[in-house]
Amino acid sequence: MKTQLLTKPAVLWAMLASMLAFSIGAHAASMATEDGSGIQTQILYAGQTTEVGTVTTEVVGENLVVTYNTIGGWELNETQLWVGNDIADMPQTRQGNPKIGNFPYKNEGEFVDPTSYSIEIPLNILGFICPVADTEYFVAAHATVQLIDGAGSVIQTETAWADGDRFVERGMWGTFFTITLTCDDTPPIGSGENCETAFAYSGGTNAIDTDITNSFLDIVDEDGGSFNRWGWSNGAVSAGSYSWDIYAGAGQSDIAKGTLVGTLTVDYDGATVDVTYTMTAGSPYYMDENHLYVGNDILARDVNNEFTVAPGQYPTIHDDLNGATTDSYTIGGLSDNIYVVAHAVVCGFPAE
Repeated sequence: MKTQLLTKPAVLWAMLASMLAFSIGAHAASMATEDGSGIQTQILYAGQTTEVGTVTTEVVGENLVVTYNTIGGWELNETQLWVGNDIADMPQTRQGNPKIGNFPYKNEGEFVDPTSYSIEIPLNILGFICPVADTEYFVAAHATVQLIDGAGSVIQTETAWADGDRFVERGMWGTFFTITLTCDDTPPIGSGENCETAFAYSGGTNAIDTDITNSFLDIVDEDGGSFNRWGWSNGAVSAGSYSWDIYAGAGQSDIAKGTLVGTLTVDYDGATVDVTYTMTAGSPYYMDENHLYVGNDILARDVNNEFTVAPGQYPTIHDDLNGATTDSYTIGGLSDNIYVVAHAVVCGFPAE
């Protein structure tokens, strides 16, 4: 059998590849925003001037999540999305007009909830792999929206774009905006490991009452629609002490698909609540960040006062835990029965 010998340049490239493989995943990616929230929101305009909703962008785990939300009786009929780091790469005519039919991320009428729709784009597909310098990306978010009357009939249809700069000065009025992806300065413990999104689940072995477990997929929003992201709202619960499981990677809110990674304890006296995340002792799991909502409504509300399941829009956030296996919050000013939505980005899963 022949042994293949590497030349000196090949050895150097092999060493570099090994170093890169070790460093990938060592730094957490996020959105760079002026307010530090990690969420960027653009108004969704129909017919150039009618505000029909928002388009938000955020980084969740290893994905860029772009979410369309509509308001005021408007619903999504179609969405077309393109994201790239050079606007010249966007499908377009010679005049620079976008060719939305060639955009890579499309939904042509198959909405579980026509008022809220999210697209998850793996960051590695965009070529963003930490550690790397801050990188600007262009986003073209188009939709066809329709206004629904009280009888459920369509009374108006419009094309809509997320607010930003126009593609061309004259002619079609479509717009694009930019986002900036960044890497945390301090890498989390356990470089080379994967992270998963996780939520507290009150229906586990520690549950007192499984009726308080509300899957996002089963919650009906204020406009009669539903959400298309997995996770749970737990409640409503009265004053007392509770201990709930935390599951990571439980797609479709199915714990059989997930991994039990820890426990959430909730101590509520009727006015103040203490909430503690604890990763399972002796396990490899730790937290990179977490997001918490506690309140009288079943879900948190976004900047438009609409229900949201996007963790980046929860009111209480710790986003630089850097390997913590436990983390606590104390929230006051509460009354009556409360709901708890507890999200975390949990790391320590073996690299694929």
